[in-house]
Amino acid sequence: MSQQSVVEVDELHPPINYVPNDSRNNESKLKPGLNSLPVIETDFAELEDGSLVDLIEDPENSSNTLFVIFDGKEAHFAHEVEYKSNLLVPILRNGKIIRHVRLPRGTKPFGSAESLLEQIDSVLSRCLDLEWKYRLLLASFVLSTWFVERLPVAPYVALVGLPRSGKSTVLRVLSLLCRRSLLTADITSAAFYRVCDRLTPTLLIDETGTAGERRQLFHLLRTGISRDVIALRKDQSFSAFGAKVVSWIELPNDAALNSRCIPIPLYETRRSDLKRPTDPDILEPAEDLQKQLLQYRLEKYRTLSLPEMTPAEPLYSRSRDLYEALALPTGECKENCEQLLAYFTFHHQISSREPLYPTHAAVLEYLYYRIHKFDDELKLPLLTGEITCQVNDFLQQEGEHFRLNPRQVGAALTALGLLNRKRTRRGWQILLDRPEKAHIHQLIHVYGKEHYQTSVNESASKCEFCFNLADPTTHHLLNR
Repeated sequence: MSQQSVVEVDELHPPINYVPNDSRNNESKLKPGLNSLPVIETDFAELEDGSLVDLIEDPENSSNTLFVIFDGKEAHFAHEVEYKSNLLVPILRNGKIIRHVRLPRGTKPFGSAESLLEQIDSVLSRCLDLEWKYRLLLASFVLSTWFVERLPVAPYVALVGLPRSGKSTVLRVLSLLCRRSLLTADITSAAFYRVCDRLTPTLLIDETGTAGERRQLFHLLRTGISRDVIALRKDQSFSAFGAKVVSWIELPNDAALNSRCIPIPLYETRRSDLKRPTDPDILEPAEDLQKQLLQYRLEKYRTLSLPEMTPAEPLYSRSRDLYEALALPTGECKENCEQLLAYFTFHHQISSREPLYPTHAAVLEYLYYRIHKFDDELKLPLLTGEITCQVNDFLQQEGEHFRLNPRQVGAALTALGLLNRKRTRRGWQILLDRPEKAHIHQLIHVYGKEHYQTSVNESASKCEFCFNLADPTTHHLLNR
């Protein structure tokens, strides 16, 4: 569908209550005339008849915005739409922030999700010296930004590399492809909340420009991961939800934020054949691709689904959320989903796992050691004070210099989810029955046993829980 054919369709088959008004003023509150209607500025709407209304740039005038309206079969342009006794109008292009947001200039037929991924990868590979698996992640991320309202979490990408490693180039290439991209080197919290709430853009942030406000930036990023988290400012509420890309020289000292990011390592390249993002050979296919991506969004918005797959290892919370966020828009492309599943199973959830606090690790690994060395004794309830003494002996044996008190041990047991206990005259009694033993093994499997090196290899070889975890097909046995 060419831009010209779209305009012709509008003239012949106007969309729902189409109101031609090329000289309208969006700042007016009412439509002039006998039947004055309240004006509502919007960037996206789902109408009751199933039509989708989205924001685009006027193909004839880049300083104006238009609506593209998709009725399930065809796409039409419109300046205004009457709906439920209101007049919907697109957000003006001359706003201080929106004028820097990249918008598609129309729609165009696409071949398939696989074809779109191949075209995105082609643009990436012509500009960036990246391994195939990282181009796969970036291509899937680009496609996911066009469906961010439908995703379980907002996907984040962390570009990590030394100066001259190409972080700025990656940001500029992504700005050509992602939905409503906004490239910035500096952003205040007020502007952050305002633009995210108003437009749900894909924010591309060069960290070097915000180096002096890193703590504030971390906070802003954390608030934008979940759709349900709302920021309150004076008497207003804002949603910061949306896909984001941040460049770092090194990952921040923030394990919670890092675990929610897809890290892309970058290195200085010696290749001289790479195109610049400003090259016409890149700009033209990128603009064409944005039109296809918008058409794909409009056609697939309500029909996204994940293929049924069984990972070789279970995916946990944050890795699972990120996998679904990147795989959902390409659910019809099973091969791509399989490759994403393999990455998040064997790479992301291992590298991004938040470490346990030392007190939690000490208690967990001691109990794991105790189960395998003195399992018969665990059939009797243990007092928190007894566990404290034994954990401290364990720490001394491991060469650690810190020690725990009963309150810290109790808090660690609670944090680890070991709640099968009761209060007695002698103190809290802990019962490590079969479910608790299975849970301890599961925690060791998830977090690893890297702090303390006391060997349990011989007894572990006879442990049914260790055997079950070694065989992914028997994970369900842990819940018997």
